[in-house]
Amino acid sequence: MTTPNMLPENNDEISLRDLIKSVHSLFLLFFRNILYVAAVGLIGGGIGYYLANSSTPIYTAKSNFIVKEGGAAGLAGSLGSLSSLIGVSGPNQLDRTLAIMGSEKIMGKVLLTPIEIKNDTDLVINHYIKLNKNLQKAWSKDTILSKARFDSSDINTTDFNFPQRKAYKTVLAGFIGEKGIVSKSFDKKSSVISMAVTHLNEDFAIEVNRLIYKELTLFIREQASETAGTNVDILKRKVDSIQGALDGTRRSLAKQTDQSLGLILSEDKVSLKSLAAKEQILLGMFAEAQKNYETFLFMEQSASNAGTLTLLDAPFAPIKPIKKSKVLYAAGGFILGAFICFGFIVTRRWYRKLMAS
Repeated sequence: MTTPNMLPENNDEISLRDLIKSVHSLFLLFFRNILYVAAVGLIGGGIGYYLANSSTPIYTAKSNFIVKEGGAAGLAGSLGSLSSLIGVSGPNQLDRTLAIMGSEKIMGKVLLTPIEIKNDTDLVINHYIKLNKNLQKAWSKDTILSKARFDSSDINTTDFNFPQRKAYKTVLAGFIGEKGIVSKSFDKKSSVISMAVTHLNEDFAIEVNRLIYKELTLFIREQASETAGTNVDILKRKVDSIQGALDGTRRSLAKQTDQSLGLILSEDKVSLKSLAAKEQILLGMFAEAQKNYETFLFMEQSASNAGTLTLLDAPFAPIKPIKKSKVLYAAGGFILGAFICFGFIVTRRWYRKLMAS
């Protein structure tokens, strides 16, 4: 009777035993050098604390507002509903407002508007460049961007030279890009729109937030007035067209009636009834078109004087800065320092064994 081969099991037991010994050896090595590990960890924790304490704080200027139901924005929604009568429709008002807020139309206007930061009045785009040291350093090495200059007369982007256009697009991306300083959202339940501007300079964040809200308000008001005016023109032409058709029908009916006096044939009766029915249809169309025309005309007159947005929360100083957590940075520095120190000790022991063998 042959004895079964137990070699695989023995190998497994040896491997497990070696593994346990290796782990035990590492624990012993760690505790023998715990003072060194702790010392280096404390140094790393101190460095982490210093980095967190010396980091530049970040300020977030937040504002909340709603689309005013009776204002120009609400009026634009009403006009959009009535516009279905003339073949015109629009998107959801909240989505539309968010899209407008993040558009180049609004942000471009903001960038080329002067604001005052610490007694220095300059365009927003110039303040953004001056407050961003890393951006200035990068641009100084660029042969095109280093030539970009903006002054108060630069209000039309179509007149920009190539360096200005490139700088303008770069700063614009810094505002509304994926990592831009401007963020926006809205709550579906309350329909409250939130806007936040994040920057290292508190005054800059607040002023930019206020300026975006101001430009958004003006733009929506202008669009509501322009939309109302366009719709009024369209309806006026429709009213005039129906009026012309109605007058023509009435003339035809009167002429047919005059020609058939004295002798009314069956054929004449059918023609007269047809013209009379057409007249009634045109009268109904004319009355409806006239009513819609007067409604749009009233809205056009109201749009220029209507409010647009209602501001719920405005940003103002002082804003609580967002700084890096000293506790987390100190703990992270301690763990990283201790890990590096112990890794060095383990590597040194392995090297010595390798050289000895």
